Formats: sequence, C-alpha cells, structure tokens
Amino acid sequence: MARISWLAFPAALLLIFGACGPSDMKEPEVPGDTQKQGDPSQVKQEVLADVWETVVQKSAAEPKLPRDLETGDRYLTARVTADADGYKVVYYLMDEPVPLNDPALKKEAPYLTAGAIVHDSAEGAHAGVNYEPEMKTGQHTDLCHGITGYTDAGAGSTRIVWHEGNWSFLVHQRNGERAGEEMKEQATEMVEKLEKQMLPPTQEVGAGTFDMTGNGASANSIRWQAENIVYSIHFGEALELIDIVAKMNE
Repeated sequence: MARISWLAFPAALLLIFGACGPSDMKEPEVPGDTQKQGDPSQVKQEVLADVWETVVQKSAAEPKLPRDLETGDRYLTARVTADADGYKVVYYLMDEPVPLNDPALKKEAPYLTAGAIVHDSAEGAHAGVNYEPEMKTGQHTDLCHGITGYTDAGAGSTRIVWHEGNWSFLVHQRNGERAGEEMKEQATEMVEKLEKQMLPPTQEVGAGTFDMTGNGASANSIRWQAENIVYSIHFGEALELIDIVAKMNE
C-alpha cells in the first residue's frame, strides 16, 4: 500500500499545479510596452497648435507660422518666446518626443525658425526687411518668364538679384568654378516656382535671401513687411522654404 501511495504522489502534484494554467498566471511586463510613444504626425499637429496658441496669447504680433512641416518619422518640438515686441519660434526635429521649451533644446540644431519683430513705425519695419534695391549695374541674366536678374561679383562671392512686384530676391555663393552657372540654375528654379505659388502680400516690401554655401536653418530667409511688423522664416533648403511660406499664404 505504501508503494502505491508513493507512486500516486507525482500524479497528485500534477493535478494540483495543473489547475493553475497559463490563463491564471500573470505574464511578465515588457519594459516600455505600457507607455508607447505618440505617433510623430500626431505629435507634430499638437506642437503646431500649442505654438500657435502661445503666440496668440502672448505676442502683440498676429502669428504668421507654418501650417505644416515635413518631419518624416521624427518628432517636432520647439522653443517659443513671445511678448509685446513680437515672437520667435525655433523648431527642432528629435528622435523622441521632447516638451516645448525644454532647456536641452538650446544645444540642438534648429530645423526652422519663424519670427516677428514689432517696430515703432512702418518706416522702421521697411528697413528691417533687408530689401535689395534695383541694381543699376551688373551682367543681365535671363531667368525666364520675363524676369531679368543682375549678376555681379566681389569680396570672394558672386550674387544675382532680381525683383518681382514688391519683392526682391538675392542668391549668393562663394566664388568657384561654376558659381555663376549654379546660381543661375537656382534662381531660374525659384522664378519657376514663384510663377505657380504666391508669397504673402506685403505692406510695402518683401525680400528673399538665399546662401548656396550656407548650412542649417540660417542659410536662407524670407522676410516681409505688414504695417509696422517684419515677419521672417528661416530654413536650410531654399526651394522648400518658398513652398513653406507660400502654404502659409493659402
């Protein structure tokens, strides 16, 4: 009898532990599984909305900000300052979500910068646009669509200037073997794009300045005057900058 009881003991153990099946056991948590990161496109829309709201509440200047930005699979964030003198918004692309105005962003490279400066008068705003006056000298360059650019060189760089309505445009590049040809190609592409898209209306003047040898968001800028306010957008890619500003005008 003792032998029979001993043999039955393993079976009893199986019955006891078998009652506790997989459905009754608590599965171990996977680190990070309970707090998934937000979708980059959703985060982008939230950031754009938060920036707009901050500027509306704190700045004396009506916001003129990008409605959308190409961010791919990265996360948009920004640093915002706004007061009676205007506003400045510096946008960044990050590998993970980062809150607005995080102090660590000061060490990161800006993706795009948008700003507004409130001047005491329309005359002061006019001077702040950096409008290029009509050139009286220089080599004539056909940019198509009836637009003529004027090219000159000096101080180690070459530049081409042209005008469309109240806007002046300047493209410059350090002197090189094909500097003149490359600038003409870039300017012609810009004229073609501007034939299809409209930049914001200006009170008096607007100006686009593009540095073909520059890097980062500060390389290219578009500024325009609205009464006593100068608005500006800075971005690293010249042609894409025109797209961004034109969409703001739609």
